[in-house]
Parts: sequence; C-alpha cells; structure tokens
Amino acid sequence: MPALGLALRALIYSNTESYRRMDNLVERVPHIGIVAGTAEGAALCYRTLCQEAEGVMGRRYAHPEVTLHSVSLHRYLDAIDRDDWAAVAAYLSHSAAKLARVGADFIICPNNTLHKAFRLVESPVPWVHIARPVVREIEVRRWRRVGILGTQTVMEGSVYFEKLHQAHIDVVVPDKDDRSRIQHIIRSELVAGLFTSKSRLFIQKVIAEMAFRGAEAVILGCTELPLLLSDHQSAVPLLDSTRLLAQAALRYRAWAEQGLEGKDLAPRAVRYVQKSSIA
Repeated sequence: MPALGLALRALIYSNTESYRRMDNLVERVPHIGIVAGTAEGAALCYRTLCQEAEGVMGRRYAHPEVTLHSVSLHRYLDAIDRDDWAAVAAYLSHSAAKLARVGADFIICPNNTLHKAFRLVESPVPWVHIARPVVREIEVRRWRRVGILGTQTVMEGSVYFEKLHQAHIDVVVPDKDDRSRIQHIIRSELVAGLFTSKSRLFIQKVIAEMAFRGAEAVILGCTELPLLLSDHQSAVPLLDSTRLLAQAALRYRAWAEQGLEGKDLAPRAVRYVQKSSIA
C-alpha cells in the first residue's frame, strides 16, 4: 500500500507538471487577431493555425486563442476596382480596432492583395506583414530567384517586390496574358470556392514556364492558391504564404523576445488614414 500511495502521488505530480507546462506554452502563444478578406483564405488560415499550433504548443488539439473580424468582401473588391487604397486601409483599420478591443495581441491578414494598403492602415496593435515570413523562408533556403503568382496587384505591385529587392532576390513573373488569366481565375473561381482541374493545369503550366526561366521556387501570393494545387503538383517548390504567415503568428512572441519585432512587424501605430463610412 505505501508503494501504491507513492506511485499515485508521483502520477498526480506528473500530471500537474504536464498541465503547468501546457499552461506555459499557451501563455507563449498570444491572442491572434485575423482580419479576413475572402472566406476561403481566412478559413484556410484559421485551419492552418490550429494544425500548426500542435507542433508549437506540444499537445494534440492545442489551439491558439483566435478572433476573426471581416468586412463584407464586396466593399474591398469595389475599392480595389476603383484603385481606392485609402478605402481599403479604412476597412482594415476598422477591423484592427475591433480586434484590439477584444484583446488581440497582434494581427494577421491572410490576403496578399489587401497588403498593398498596409502602410496606410491605422492599428493599435502590431501586424505581421504577409510577405515577411515568405522572404525569410526564401533567405533560409538560399534561393536567389523566385517566381510569384497572385492577383495582378500582387504580381505587378509592391507587396512582395520591395522586400524581395531589399533581400537581393530576383523575381520572375508570368507574361501579361497569363497574369490576366490568373487574375480571372482568382476573382471568378478561387474566391468563390471553385477549384477546377482546368485551372490547376494552367497554373502548373505557368509554374513550369517560370522554372524554365530560372525560378528556383514560386510564391503562392494568393491565399486560395494552396487549395488549388500542392507542392507535389509543381515543377518547383511552392512558398505557401498562408502557411508561412500562420507559422510566423504562432512564433510571434519568440520573435519579439529576440528583438525582431521592429524588423518583422508593423509598428503599433501607423500613419492615420481618414476612414470612409463602413456602416
């Protein structure tokens, strides 16, 4: 009996220590706020956060605290079509303010295109820019030339190009006609949750052409693209911006403790933009 009592106390102590370690891990993963763009991209990001969290937090089904806020997608699309990035920033700022009020420690936005308005956003808490973890992954892999897929805003604009240029990484983009068709596929199909074999084959062809032009990997700069094709269906490795953003979010506190917050995250207060009506 004494031996049984000792064994029971040891088991209780072990379980208590396990829960204490679990509590410590939970405390190290802060409250993540998601500013949603499209339903498909936001849902994939949330699911990826939960899947990736198990490896970070050390326990099956250990999920981070997450709050999501969305503005109607048609508002974003109308503003983008008008080239009104101040309005886009106003909607993002509106979501950021709501997420901060419910306790989000920082914010991610699983939508590449919306990051064109990143510098105009007003936020009381930091944002992890979607391009940062992608560029970091390219640097870790020591790739010097990559391709990029996404909306025309992403393939032709500054969302990735500035950060890639700063890292001395060359970029390969699809030709003009292919960029137009990719834009159509994203806006007409992927955003609506339609994933066809015809579009998959076309994207695979574009990736193969970029590989022929020297791309060592290709950035999936549209958060719905990982739902259309996976790494094993590509001629070169794919950089999944959704997964890399989720991984960066889960390691946010470690980055901050290492002094990387200022380098990889937006400041707590960025330039004010006059908000348009959202009601």
